[in-house]
Amino acid sequence: MTDSEQRAAYVAAQIEAIHQNLRFLEVVVTQPIGLTTDLKTLRESAPVPGADAERDRQAFADVIERGKNPQPTGLGAASVVRSTIELLQKLTPEDIAGLRGPWVDGALKVLERIDARLGEDVRRPKAENMRGGLYVIVDPEHTKGRPVADVARAAVAGGAAAIQLRDKVSGKAAVLASARELAQICAEGNALFFANDDADIARLAGADGLHVGQSDMSIGDARQILSSDQLVGQSNAVFDEAIASESDSADYVAVGAIYESPTKSNTRPAGLEVLRRVAEVVAVPVVAIGGINESNVGPVLEAGADSVCVISAVAGADDVEAAAKRLADQMSLD
Repeated sequence: MTDSEQRAAYVAAQIEAIHQNLRFLEVVVTQPIGLTTDLKTLRESAPVPGADAERDRQAFADVIERGKNPQPTGLGAASVVRSTIELLQKLTPEDIAGLRGPWVDGALKVLERIDARLGEDVRRPKAENMRGGLYVIVDPEHTKGRPVADVARAAVAGGAAAIQLRDKVSGKAAVLASARELAQICAEGNALFFANDDADIARLAGADGLHVGQSDMSIGDARQILSSDQLVGQSNAVFDEAIASESDSADYVAVGAIYESPTKSNTRPAGLEVLRRVAEVVAVPVVAIGGINESNVGPVLEAGADSVCVISAVAGADDVEAAAKRLADQMSLD
């Protein structure tokens, strides 16, 4: 087989895979979100070299019959969408000459809309899992010289529901290596893992999400880099910031500093009253942060915090696992 024949066979396989994915999404996934017509139009206008309509119908029926994905979850559907986008992006202008540029552009727009919607459906229950959970930040400057992975592992063993890696001193390669290790630790311990500030790190490490401050990358810009199913949370010190964060599609809002923080001297005070006001009006989970420990967590929970984020109270404790367990137990009793 010549190079051109091999390329033609490759392109035919890619286009047929796109066709099958569109058929799958059209029939099984997107009916509830009203994009079926767009997908059907795309599928019917996309030629599949050598394909036969009956063969396509039977192949799709066989997949459903074998139960490979009869009722796909949002995450599974999002994976199909992203793989279809990647297939389209791999085809060169010469490969898709028969499809015309406008078809490809239209297909990508439809798929990106679906991806965004499915991402919301996946993120929502993830964020809800933060309610009532302990959120621990691990920072190499505040672990008493212990590796961040050891501290994170102990915190998760003690009941932490979420871990965030905040590292302002290491090079990016080292931060990415740590992030990948912590993502694995959290996945094994059924906890969420967040990267701090850097959307590239969050994306490459496969983090559950990203946390940004008011002076960091905007939520909208972060979403251009992250997968649609990755969460974004944002820090807020005043009421209006928290409202704006939710309006900008933050999956959770962090409010703080509630108390004076021993690990971060440049924080702006928020206090319990701001926390209370935010908790009364926002629909997404509210995470309180700043100087919180076992002795003062009660008023924070009474003010309406859905989750409590700590650094020194757990990562700075002599026994990280025990400290995490005590705080997590206090929160579960609230």
